[in-house]
Amino acid sequence: MRVELEPDEARELLLLIVQRVAQEADLSEEDRAQLRRWFSEQMRTGSEAMKELTQKINADLERIWRTKQRSAVRRPDWV
Repeated sequence: MRVELEPDEARELLLLIVQRVAQEADLSEEDRAQLRRWFSEQMRTGSEAMKELTQKINADLERIWRTKQRSAVRRPDWV
């Protein structure tokens, strides 16, 4: 099984995180506005920053998957 996010999917994931931080963190309205501005200006789907983030997310997902595969092989059947 292989999971790989496209840039628009990674952006949606980032959007959820940014929204949650904006809601739950103790930020001033100015800081919230700056966070939203950063997201809308810097993290567009086709931007280099978003492409880089997508690559990092996919690399982490691959690393986690490989680790879980190795762990399953080493785990005894009776556990």
